[in-house]
Amino acid sequence: MHRVRIDRVTLAGAVIGFLSFGLHFVVLRPNRLSSGEGLFVWNALPAPEALLLALLWLCALGTGFSYRENHPFRLAPGLIGNVILVLVFLLTARMAGNTADPELPFLRISIGFGGWIMAFASYILILSSQQKLTDRGFLRLCVSLSGLAALALLLASGYLSDISVIKEFSARQGRFLSELSQHLILAGSAVCIATVIGTGLGVWAFRSRLLERPVFFFVNTVQTLPSLALFGLMIAPLALLSQRYPVLRDFGIQGIGWAPALIALFLYALLPITRNTYTSLRILDPDVIEAGRGMGMRGLQVLWRVEIPLSLPIILSGIRTALVQSIGNTTIAALIGAGGLGVFVFQGLGQAVPDLILLGAVPVIILSVFTDKLMAILIHHITPKGIGVRQEPAS
Repeated sequence: MHRVRIDRVTLAGAVIGFLSFGLHFVVLRPNRLSSGEGLFVWNALPAPEALLLALLWLCALGTGFSYRENHPFRLAPGLIGNVILVLVFLLTARMAGNTADPELPFLRISIGFGGWIMAFASYILILSSQQKLTDRGFLRLCVSLSGLAALALLLASGYLSDISVIKEFSARQGRFLSELSQHLILAGSAVCIATVIGTGLGVWAFRSRLLERPVFFFVNTVQTLPSLALFGLMIAPLALLSQRYPVLRDFGIQGIGWAPALIALFLYALLPITRNTYTSLRILDPDVIEAGRGMGMRGLQVLWRVEIPLSLPIILSGIRTALVQSIGNTTIAALIGAGGLGVFVFQGLGQAVPDLILLGAVPVIILSVFTDKLMAILIHHITPKGIGVRQEPAS
C-alpha cells in the first residue's frame, strides 16, 4: 500500500480558491466612478454555474493528495486551474452581457476582489502542475499557456468587451500601446546599461580587494533607498544641468521625464547584476582557471574564454532579477513624467476608478511573470551539463 503524498502547493491554491467564495466575485456600478455593490458567487451566478466552480475547487483539493510521485493525475491541477481561470472571465462577461439595461447606459460590471483572488488561486494550481512536469516540455507548455491562449481568443472575439476593465482598455487602446512600449523601453534600457556597467563592477571588485568594499557599499546603499525617493533625488541635479547646459534639453534630458527615470532604474538594477557577477567568479574552481593559464591564456583571455562562460548562468540570474525588478519599478516613473503603465495606475488612484488601476497594474504583473519565465528557460538551456547541478527553470 502506497503512502499518501501531500502536494502543499496544490492544497494552498485550493484553500485560497475556497476562501475566495467569501469575497465579492463581481461588483456592479451605475457608472465607472461610483463605488457600486459587490455580489458573491451564489448571488452573481445561476446555481449550476456556482456549483460548477465549487466542484472544480473540490476536485482541485482532491488532487492535492496522491499515492506516488509519478501519479498520472499530476496534470489535473493545471488543467483545473486553466478551466477556472477562463471561467472567471467568461462568466463575468456573460453576466455583464445579460445585465445590460437601456435605463442604465453607463452600468459597469467589474471582476471583484474575490474573482481576482480566485484567478490568483487558479494560477497556483497551474504552478503546481508546472513543478511536476519538469521532464515533459510540451505538456508543461500546454499547462502554462492554454488558459492564457483561451483568454486571448475570447478577448480578440470581443466576448469579454462588456467587462469594465476591458471597456477602459477599449477607450484607451492607442494610449495603452504607447505607454506599454514606453514602459518596456525604459525597463529594458536601464537593465541593458546596468548589465554592461554591473558586470564590469563585479569583475573589478573580484580582481581588486581594495575596490570590493567601495563598490558594494555604493550598490547596496542605492538599493536601500525607497524607489520614490530615488526618483525624486534625480530631479534636482538634472534640472540644474539642463538649465546650465540648454543643449541637454534638446535631447530630452531635464528634471522630469525619461532621463531621471532611466538613471534611477539603472541604479536599482546594479546590485543583483554586480553581486551575481562577483559571486559567480568567486565560486569558480581555481583548478579550471589554472588549466586555462596552462593552455597559454593570459589576463583577458582567461576572463573571456574561461571565467565569463562558466559564470554566465549566474550572471544571467542577476539580470533576470534586475529585469523583473525594473518592470515593477518603472510603474513609479509615471510620477515624474516618464510615462509607462504607471500612468493608468495613478490616473485610476486620482479618479478613484479601480478598473483603471487594474489596466496599468495587471499588464505589469503579466510582463514580470513572462520575463521571469523567459529568462528561466534561457538560463536552463545555456547552463552546461557538466557544471554542478543543472538549474531547472523556475515555475
